[in-house]
Amino acid sequence: MLKKELSNFYRCQIENQVLPFWLRNARDLECGGYFSCLDRYGNVYDADKIDILMQGRISWTFAWMYNEFQPVPEWLEFARAGIDFVLKHGISPGGRIYTGLKRDGTPLRPPSNYHAEFSTLIGLVEVARADGDDALYNKARDIFNRSWRAIQDPEGDWMPYLRDSGPIRLHGYSMITINVIQQLRAYREEPTDEQRIGTCIDNMIKYHLRADRRILLENTGWNGEELQGSMGRRINPGHMIEGGIFLIHETWRHKNDDIKDLGLNLIRWGFEAGWDEKYGGIFNDVDADGRPIYGREALLADSKLWWQHAEALYGLLLAYVETGDEWFFDAYTKVHKYSFERFADPEFGEWFAFLDRTGRLINEAKGTDRKCCYHIGRNFLWCAQIAEKL
Repeated sequence: MLKKELSNFYRCQIENQVLPFWLRNARDLECGGYFSCLDRYGNVYDADKIDILMQGRISWTFAWMYNEFQPVPEWLEFARAGIDFVLKHGISPGGRIYTGLKRDGTPLRPPSNYHAEFSTLIGLVEVARADGDDALYNKARDIFNRSWRAIQDPEGDWMPYLRDSGPIRLHGYSMITINVIQQLRAYREEPTDEQRIGTCIDNMIKYHLRADRRILLENTGWNGEELQGSMGRRINPGHMIEGGIFLIHETWRHKNDDIKDLGLNLIRWGFEAGWDEKYGGIFNDVDADGRPIYGREALLADSKLWWQHAEALYGLLLAYVETGDEWFFDAYTKVHKYSFERFADPEFGEWFAFLDRTGRLINEAKGTDRKCCYHIGRNFLWCAQIAEKL
């Protein structure tokens, strides 16, 4: 595909392939919120809201499309359904967000990590941005401020902990929090935002980055100690690329060549670590030393998942536009070819969720308890926007 055609290609994908699939199939008109477990044809195969992340992420995607792509009233009305459902049913008496709900809103899984909070609050703030709703924004800020305090505390109410080595730092918390603050800031910047993003970037560099090895470790001890065993060697190529994207975005606001270079390196290193030279596609997880990954994680480690490929499409294209380095565009071309040949379903829309290492469909799920339109929609629109600069 010619570079000049990419922007229109991604806009057409959003309008004709991605958003219509969810508009047709995801809305729960009886109980509220969304179904996320959808098969190839959009049929619901599990009616419970078994992972509350999907309510906030679907809501955010449609509100963001309304704000950034086209102000289609149906998209905004659809976006409100998810946050209305969570505000009505999803908040525990202690103020935390339940991890899962039954279809009717009955709690299914208790609060645990803070990803449910993060996904809920970005949905809140993006609908608030569309409506100019200060009350929704303030609700999102309150959720974020409580979550921020908790994830900075090694003795917080939910932090991973190893008996022999103590609390664990998760790269995902630092990386995702940068993007959450960027979303909040799109409505209104608060005095703490810059300092908190700086803390997240410092944590990525100080505790997780191993520049001499061209990797970013997913898990470390609280002070950056390398954990024993497979957990301590785990790297996630998609998270490296995603983190690089957020760092580069931050340098658009505050110019910093060192942070930009780190973002570019994370995108390059993530692709290098993750690309499967034999079968194509990006591995889900990789052991930094090339050793086996144990436990149930081993079953998914060499699989190819939708979200890493969506992040890589934009990350590599972004890095190419930022540098003019053809290496990035060549890598982008590989990911584009693989993704639209393997994940995309032109007949019924959207992407499949899971492929095995060889590229064979594991099943025909288009939506799961962890997959919705979030990563694909977000990165497709970013691709369309950045491709206009080619």
